[in-house]
Amino acid sequence: MNDKKNIDKVIAAILTVPEKKLLLIQIVNSIPIKNGEIAYLEIQKRTLEINLAITEAKTYGVHTMQAVDALLRLRSKGGV
Repeated sequence: MNDKKNIDKVIAAILTVPEKKLLLIQIVNSIPIKNGEIAYLEIQKRTLEINLAITEAKTYGVHTMQAVDALLRLRSKGGV
């Protein structure tokens, strides 16, 4: 298979990946800020949810790096 076909296949696969909306971003956007100060009591109330969101973001980041590494390995083999 030639490089163009491989590139087209990779792009087609990437386009099928759904958009990811991280919970962490949603939480950060929902924490009130008053007079330039973040609402620390709100953060304390949502500690479990925040920890879950952090874990989700870290996992997503790891999977993203694995995908990038796979593409780099493919490229180094002349596949893309």
